[in-house]
Amino acid sequence: MKIKIILIVFCLLIASLVKAQNLAYPNKVIKIFVPATAAGPTDFIGRLVADFLTKSLNQSVVVDNLPGAGGNQAFQALLRADPDGHTMAIGSQSMMAMGPYLYKHTPFDHEKDFIPVDIIAAPAYILVVNNGVSANNLQELITLAKTKPGQLNYASTNGIGSSSHVVGELLKRTAQIDIVHVPYKGNAQATTDLIGGNVQMMFSLSSSMTQPINSGAVKAIAIGSLKRSPTLPKVPTFEESGLTGFTASSWFGVFVRAGTSNLIIQKINLSLEQMLQDPNVRKKLLSAGADPAGGSVEQAADFLRNERQKWGNVIKSAQISLD
Repeated sequence: MKIKIILIVFCLLIASLVKAQNLAYPNKVIKIFVPATAAGPTDFIGRLVADFLTKSLNQSVVVDNLPGAGGNQAFQALLRADPDGHTMAIGSQSMMAMGPYLYKHTPFDHEKDFIPVDIIAAPAYILVVNNGVSANNLQELITLAKTKPGQLNYASTNGIGSSSHVVGELLKRTAQIDIVHVPYKGNAQATTDLIGGNVQMMFSLSSSMTQPINSGAVKAIAIGSLKRSPTLPKVPTFEESGLTGFTASSWFGVFVRAGTSNLIIQKINLSLEQMLQDPNVRKKLLSAGADPAGGSVEQAADFLRNERQKWGNVIKSAQISLD
């Protein structure tokens, strides 16, 4: 009987300590790992989140850029941290939705080791062609590709297994066309070769293509968002262009280690939702070509599950591997 009472008291003590920890959160500096170099879109999201959380949580939030190993280095660092909400990472579509299928051997389990707290933004991919391509809209481009199977090519902005590569494979699969992938090491060289006529088409984030489109250097065919972009309002969506169900957007979310208290996760989510309602934050995201996202923790988990299924099917069908 005494042992039973001692166990009950012990459990109540542990529960009260955990509750006290949750209520005290945050009680030290928060670190956000960004799996990319400074000044890119992932870094932009990380610093936007850090700046807002610093104010909303009344605690210093610092960004640590860890770009190595295709983003894996940042999440390895997150896995080594305590699951107390004081360490987070910015995850992307390529890292957290495509990564489990591109990398067969990683030092962590994408699904079991990390929890999505919120999806912050979803910049859309846009399909552009060079001015030498006779097609001016999506249906003309699909018709052209079907009359010339294997003769048209598309550039990917970061090589084999990059998001732009996989999105191109989704187009091939959905439109039932045969176009050839040409991998590039970066967006700048791919864009230069597109304009110069060395490749016929490419998928890129819409923010990267705004200037070439507006200057007439390339032709915009369709955008992968659900609705037209306010920065490129004349560009139709794929749905509008007749390719039913085709969407292609990158996205960025905030992740914590599995095992983090649900109360802490909900507190972080609440702050992030407040951030996404802030007019200045929304303006910055839209100006960068990124639609503000957001939602509950449960919605973030559902979204990620659907994204993994969607892109996993494409990757397996195209037999893409980075191992």
